[in-house]
Amino acid sequence: MPVFFRYIGYKIYFWSNENNEPIHFHISEGNPSSSSTKVWILEDNSFLLANNNSHIPLPVLRRIFMIMQDNIEDYKKQWEMMHGNIKYYQ
Repeated sequence: MPVFFRYIGYKIYFWSNENNEPIHFHISEGNPSSSSTKVWILEDNSFLLANNNSHIPLPVLRRIFMIMQDNIEDYKKQWEMMHGNIKYYQ
């Protein structure tokens, strides 16, 4: 489970086995879990909140989205290295 970055106690990551899902990231406070918040990355590099199961406060989510936007190309490279390709949520 590669952790892309940490922000004030939150981990932003993806699982090494994402079952051929479109590119996305998870956010959890503390240890990653199967009930973490999930965010799709769209083809235009914008984000779509799939769920907020971790109940992350909106100001924190906004800040994480800003950080991810600034680092999206690096994240996509890491995803592609792990999963071999990138497909987008439709």
